Amino acid sequence: MNQVEYITLRLPFHATGDEARLIYWTTWLCKICAHRLLNKVIINPLLANLSQYDFIKMGRKLCYDTIPNRRYIDGVSTLIHASLQSAKALRVNVTKLELKPWLLFQSEAEPWAKGNLNIQFRDYDIVKILVFDKDKTSRKITIKPVIPKGYTKLIHTLIDRALRKEIGYPARVYIRDYGDELEHLYGEIQVMVKYSFYLEVMKRYDEPKGDNIAGVDVNVDRLNLVVINRSGDIIWKYTARFPQVTARGYPRRKAWSVIGEVIHKVLENAYSHGTSVIAVENPDIIGYLRYYWIRNGNRKAGNYNYKVSIFRNSIIEKIIWKAPLYGLRAIPVNPKGTTHSEEHEYIMKRYGLDKHIASAYLIALKARRSLRRP
Repeated sequence: MNQVEYITLRLPFHATGDEARLIYWTTWLCKICAHRLLNKVIINPLLANLSQYDFIKMGRKLCYDTIPNRRYIDGVSTLIHASLQSAKALRVNVTKLELKPWLLFQSEAEPWAKGNLNIQFRDYDIVKILVFDKDKTSRKITIKPVIPKGYTKLIHTLIDRALRKEIGYPARVYIRDYGDELEHLYGEIQVMVKYSFYLEVMKRYDEPKGDNIAGVDVNVDRLNLVVINRSGDIIWKYTARFPQVTARGYPRRKAWSVIGEVIHKVLENAYSHGTSVIAVENPDIIGYLRYYWIRNGNRKAGNYNYKVSIFRNSIIEKIIWKAPLYGLRAIPVNPKGTTHSEEHEYIMKRYGLDKHIASAYLIALKARRSLRRP
């Protein structure tokens, strides 16, 4: 897996009246720019081979008459370019790509501008945003996002350093929903912070308490933890369930809040039972196509297995980058044989384990074997 460079903090907000209308039109102007860039690549697929620098230069030429702000154009160009590189790595035909129906705009980090010039925190819960009307006139508006309790310390430290021009932060405005007449708009200020900074501010334990190994089996409605010693004996078993998040209509933001709390409980359990290494299944490489603007036109949106794999992989990724908060080292292992195999059946019968706990045990054993190799 690639090393995590940034994590995203999602801060919800509600806008009304002119502010809602201006945010909406700014996202649409950026979306038009995205369409232009992607259509250019579809006509000439060789453009997908451009470097990020050259792709951004092309974006400025194509889009400045649409959204007259270099930083927002660079943000759209960066997203499209990253998606194209992922598509190439996944051997997806770039001429078959489509834009997802998402509305957002973003601006890169600029420490000299107190963090970010276009989407800038003026205080812990006050954000000034540069927006455009449909006639492309610009102005700045003020948004007051909600700071989740778990992010308070991180946001305060980030803004303090940014206002002293010590640090910058990429930021994005993302629309989640809006009324028919744009009288209401619900969105998120998405702030990207460096992973090293996140660990510096949020770390709970510097060193593990012991030398045990934990395995975590991830499912869409539960996490199963097994802690073993270096001899392979089971020290601790723990299951955390969250069936409510899979219910139809359950709010996505609330679901991830629940899952985040469960992940912390699992990691706390692992730490308190002397774990130094925590193993998870190595998630499949899906890439930027699931995060940003683009999707494969050949893929059906209703593909349940694809959605489940994305959901499970997202949980696994969160475990991996949260593990160091507890002084734990995360190891991705090959999942082959941890769910359906003769060894899995044997482990269930020998130890009287259910299939999920048995999977977690096998994941821990795989990590133990890899650690014993020279």
